[in-house]
Amino acid sequence: MKKHHYTLWVISLVIIVAIVVGGALLFKKSTTKTDSNNKTIKIATAGTIFPNAYKENGKLTGYDVEIAQAAAKAEGYKVKFTTTDFDGVFGQVDAGRVDTIANDIGATPERRKKYIFSDKYNKETTNIAVKNGTHYQQIKELEGKTVATSGAGNNFIETLKEYDPQVKIKVYETRDQAVQALITDRVDGLLYSRGTLSALIKQQDLKWRVIDEDASSPQAIAYPFKDDEAGHKSRAVFNKGLKKIKADGTLNKISDKYFGYDMTQVISKK
Repeated sequence: MKKHHYTLWVISLVIIVAIVVGGALLFKKSTTKTDSNNKTIKIATAGTIFPNAYKENGKLTGYDVEIAQAAAKAEGYKVKFTTTDFDGVFGQVDAGRVDTIANDIGATPERRKKYIFSDKYNKETTNIAVKNGTHYQQIKELEGKTVATSGAGNNFIETLKEYDPQVKIKVYETRDQAVQALITDRVDGLLYSRGTLSALIKQQDLKWRVIDEDASSPQAIAYPFKDDEAGHKSRAVFNKGLKKIKADGTLNKISDKYFGYDMTQVISKK
């Protein structure tokens, strides 16, 4: 009788162990499958700057947004965007709530002291757009004239002042106001980056052109990451993805959509 009970006990124990081990293996397999299907890069943006990251009909879009989506997708990742005030985007990275930022971020020497950056996917210079039919070919020819821009603290104001202080600058509260100032001939030019000016001309079908001369050295635009293990891993994903979308033409397709020119040629220039 005791032997019979012992045998039943052993059999029961074997069955229980088998169930536990089998369940653990099934859970592990399920978890691994779930993790692989939910690889996500978290990205912060202000979502208020055309053509880089802005909302259209309530949906976030823009050059920086689409490039991030394409680069992540090329490596099998999805992206999740968080919108916040621009003053808070770097704080999101610092706190580990997001992996990076898609908001026309310049990889400046000051920022490189704290963050690591992806390969560049855009390059900006300070430029001036003028109306077609005007004679301006060089920035010097606008000395004594007035160009419009917006936002009292934008970098283009300072770089133009350093480059040619004799060009007058009228600062408007909004970009739309600055654009309208040139449309209505209240100013002689519009001051922003070449990319922004090209995008505005393309979007609104304006009969304008961007003066060839740059008023600043090129500034690399890239995705910033926290300088830690997770940041290095996310940056590696982005760099691999960026390399792929450059090679297959996706980057230029997105660039042409927003700017009307070949971005690969722009970022390859020193």
